[in-house]
Amino acid sequence: MGNRKVDPQTSSISAGNDPTRQQGALRAPLYESSTFVFRSAEEGRRYFEVVYGGAEPGPGEDIGYSYSRLDAPNLRVAEARLAAWEECDDALVFNSGTAAMATIFLRHLRPGDVMLYSTPIYGGTASLLRGLMGDMGVTAIAYGPEHTADDLERLLEGRKPAMVFVETPANPTNAVFDLEMLAGVAKRHGAVSVCDNTFLSPVWQRPVRHGIDLVAHSATKYLGGHSDLTAGAVMGPSELIQPLRKLRYQIGTTAQPWTAWLLTRSLETLQVRVERQTENATRIAAFLSDHPKVERVSHLSLLQPGDPGYDAYKRQAAGPGAMVTFDVAGGEEECFRFLDALQLIRHAVSLGGTESIVSQPWNASHSNIPPEERLALGIKPGTVRMSVGLEAAGDLIADLSAALDAA
Repeated sequence: MGNRKVDPQTSSISAGNDPTRQQGALRAPLYESSTFVFRSAEEGRRYFEVVYGGAEPGPGEDIGYSYSRLDAPNLRVAEARLAAWEECDDALVFNSGTAAMATIFLRHLRPGDVMLYSTPIYGGTASLLRGLMGDMGVTAIAYGPEHTADDLERLLEGRKPAMVFVETPANPTNAVFDLEMLAGVAKRHGAVSVCDNTFLSPVWQRPVRHGIDLVAHSATKYLGGHSDLTAGAVMGPSELIQPLRKLRYQIGTTAQPWTAWLLTRSLETLQVRVERQTENATRIAAFLSDHPKVERVSHLSLLQPGDPGYDAYKRQAAGPGAMVTFDVAGGEEECFRFLDALQLIRHAVSLGGTESIVSQPWNASHSNIPPEERLALGIKPGTVRMSVGLEAAGDLIADLSAALDAA
């Protein structure tokens, strides 16, 4: 196709897949080997010069493989497709989203460093910041979607951040943060900017277009999309990905070949899945917003001019995604009755799969946050987070309606 740039959906079908290197197989086979044979002593020496010796691979150099904790053919295929989706130079696959986040934090934060992070965020990331990074002496300063660049400078009190971290839309409230503003703050301070893009996926949002350095995902969610794998992913420029790759070698956060194979399969259907899920979610959000037993509904399709986050959403996202958050009127007791009355929609953690599931963040993903903080963030005992799946929208609405009647 010459110099023509292809769409990421096209790349998701073929990137990283070379039948000439896999005995003509149209699809990349699963390489379950834990170790790989060197073709020569020189090849083995060169491999470890790069992996452990600090040497950089030459332009176009393929150093091969030695051991699946370090790298594997299936990882390379998945990473090529992830990089194409986020329009980045390179990508890495990890054994979980938390492993991906931990590797980023360990590489870019040192004792005494200061970082900015958005709130609310996924409870696992919050635990990582409060626990491991706090124990290391990293000061994590929270900011909300209402904060401007000047507000962030005031929060810093003259300190220089090493990282600006954002999760947008936020889990579980769907609050929208301005990527361009945050990338600008990071660049002024020479900090690395990191965006957790799990909720919208690269189908609807590509943070690097707005100046973000590294894009992270819980690949368990939309990228995997079938509730049958656990993985994390990080995409970005080669100069930032390569140091993360070397740290991944050292601490063993690499995904397994079977996980990478499943992820490669899933990426081929990412766009069609997410588009259908988003259509369903938009219909469900409209239904819930008119229901008398629902106090508040948060879905990006409901944002109107003048609403907080509307302008940033229109600038940086191409669609509203498939996560709907709402409050069941009353409180925890009514919420429990609602959850227990659902027949089609399952009550479970995680999100982004083909099936629709609901969770109660108050008692699940954000239960490790002090109650007063949860309330301040808009997370209540009656808050429900719904990951909308591929079922017929009418069936999902009927199930929600019946369960709300029972609440």
